[in-house]
Amino acid sequence: MSDCRSKRGFVLIVTCIALVILMAVAGLGIDLGRMYLIKSELQAFADAAALSAALRLDGTDQGIEGARQAPAELAAGPNAMMWDMGTRPITEIATSFAKGETAPDPKTWQADSKGAGELRFVRVVASAQAPVIFLRAFQPLKTDAAMVAASSVAVKTPGTARLVQ
Repeated sequence: MSDCRSKRGFVLIVTCIALVILMAVAGLGIDLGRMYLIKSELQAFADAAALSAALRLDGTDQGIEGARQAPAELAAGPNAMMWDMGTRPITEIATSFAKGETAPDPKTWQADSKGAGELRFVRVVASAQAPVIFLRAFQPLKTDAAMVAASSVAVKTPGTARLVQ
């Protein structure tokens, strides 16, 4: 009789341990899935913003200023692109410009408008603090958010613009 009772206790312990592991894996999947969704929303915004900004590049300082404002205009207004399933506005946006012929020269990326006539590439980086629930246990500072970012590079070609990265 005692042999049967000890087996039941063992099964209970193993079941509890397996349940904890299963819940941890499910929680990890939920948080990672949400971060993937947020990344794809930010990537769609970065692509659209980079194309919009590249279309405004015309070799003048006004063109650079218009290209700098294009991502902010895309993130504001009644038809603004948002993240977290369209509930939160995109506020952390960085825009920079580069020179180059077929590819951007990595040494020339700049946020200001020096040499406006030669700047043909625009890079837009959108980032957001993605809220996490289950990954808090694995973060060193025990914060309730993780940084998610997406970037896109577009080039101004004669009459149009296209994505490069």
